[in-house]
Amino acid sequence: MKLSIMIFGWTGILLFLAILFTFQRMAKNNEYAFLHLLMAVMYATWLPLPFVLYQLLNSDMLLIGTVFGSVYLILLVVTMVLQTGHIAFIIKPNEGGEITDRLGGYMMATLSNPYESLLGVFKCIWAIFLGITFWQHDEILMASLMLLFGLFVFYYLFIMLDASLVKRVKLFAKVKPNPL
Repeated sequence: MKLSIMIFGWTGILLFLAILFTFQRMAKNNEYAFLHLLMAVMYATWLPLPFVLYQLLNSDMLLIGTVFGSVYLILLVVTMVLQTGHIAFIIKPNEGGEITDRLGGYMMATLSNPYESLLGVFKCIWAIFLGITFWQHDEILMASLMLLFGLFVFYYLFIMLDASLVKRVKLFAKVKPNPL
């Protein structure tokens, strides 16, 4: 099992590096749909990761984190595939201008802002449980990194609340989502 997880994990990392190094060229050629498809495959290769970490660390505390980590990755694959379809639908036929920017923006906001912010909250909850588990196993460096990363939960909550509230709160409006 460890070998297959290593292969899937490194495949995901290689896809990430391919995205990182080809992003500028793909963006220049308007290949955003393909980028989202690559991200969907990358996250799909990491789907077993929460279960393997749970099994390797053998912690009851991590079982709850595994649920959040698994839901995070599954829903992230789903949103990347939906965004792939949306972007391909918007870009290909829109060369004649039939689809307005407003409609495209509306659909992308539906598939990204509050949805991906909620997934960020799930990711942070998973990181907090990983941090606690690493702390219990005396892995202080990893525990510190995971618990520090878990503090991003407030960032994602602010973005999610700003995207979903009708009457905007000035504090939430100051926090901007990362476009990458």
